[in-house]
Amino acid sequence: MTLRKSAAWLVHLYTAAGGFIGLYALFVAAEGQYELAFLLLGVTVAIDATDGLLARWIRVKEVLPTFDGAMVDNIIDFLTYIWVPAFILVHAEIIPHPLWSIIPVIAGLYVYGQTTMKTDDNFFLGFPSYWNIVALYLYLWQPGPVVAVLTLVIPGILSFVPTRYLYPSRNRFLAKTTWALAVPWLIAMVILLLQETPNPLLLAASALYPLYYLVASFYADYRIRRGLPL
Repeated sequence: MTLRKSAAWLVHLYTAAGGFIGLYALFVAAEGQYELAFLLLGVTVAIDATDGLLARWIRVKEVLPTFDGAMVDNIIDFLTYIWVPAFILVHAEIIPHPLWSIIPVIAGLYVYGQTTMKTDDNFFLGFPSYWNIVALYLYLWQPGPVVAVLTLVIPGILSFVPTRYLYPSRNRFLAKTTWALAVPWLIAMVILLLQETPNPLLLAASALYPLYYLVASFYADYRIRRGLPL
């Protein structure tokens, strides 16, 4: 086996590691260790955010043309971004009834079933199934049942609306800003999960990053629809 093929398989193994870690997150969530489960999901997000960069750098599609790493990535993403968060929402009794978990599942199935889920200009189309983040904030926030359901319904609806969302690892629009803001946000999330009682000020401040992401995404979509340069 050539050095390039070995490197390509190592990239695929790196991607697969997200699946192993995501499965373990499910196991610990079933034991009620929700903080650890979310920390493990954070590791899978870090892998998902970087494996594509590695794959393009090594050109795995050229080296291993008969193996579809993108398909493997999608399978793992559905576990870590949808199935495990939905399980936590039910198991931790964050939502008023288990049937409400159908919202992220149906929305995720629709998004991943779309051939245009990722646009030709490298944006996500429709809410990009960040149900792990939705579940994380619901877990830390612990709102009432009405607010919890609305927090699911709104991104659920947005999943069916063909609006562009930032894809920082593929699209250059605000990519440096998005990556720079993501680092302190991830640190804040780790701190909040390690605290016995999440600091309400830090939790509120951390919500500025998801808000930035949404505003920046809607702004990019607006400019593209108006034919304006990004």
